[in-house]
Amino acid sequence: MKKFKLWGGLFALFCSGVFLGLQVSWRIAEDKAIENLTREQPRVLKSIIRKLDRELALSDTQRKRIEEIVCRTHRELLAFRDRIRPDRERIIQQSIDAMKAEISPEQQKKLDALRERIKSRRAQGKMSYKESSGENDPCE
Repeated sequence: MKKFKLWGGLFALFCSGVFLGLQVSWRIAEDKAIENLTREQPRVLKSIIRKLDRELALSDTQRKRIEEIVCRTHRELLAFRDRIRPDRERIIQQSIDAMKAEISPEQQKKLDALRERIKSRRAQGKMSYKESSGENDPCE
């Protein structure tokens, strides 16, 4: 009986470690996904320009023109994203309101807290990205 308790305790300890590891991994993955979706990405622009330069063997003149085109496209996409932001926020809010109709008041509070955490991370990521990245935006 003592061995059973010992093995049961070790198994419970192992399972709790696995569970905790999964939670931490999930949280890190979630944070990374939110960060990737909400920040400006000069690394991506640089990567696109480098790939085009390498694959197409661009001359210096061509490279400058291609870089201007990529940057212009980037600015247009940012402007487009800003134009659709109100509609996107409205759709998300409708979705949250529909979810709230299906969950308890306690769960509603947790959902509101989650939404606020995501909003603050987005705002924080947008403000601090250029300062923290150490990379120059090729479009500036």
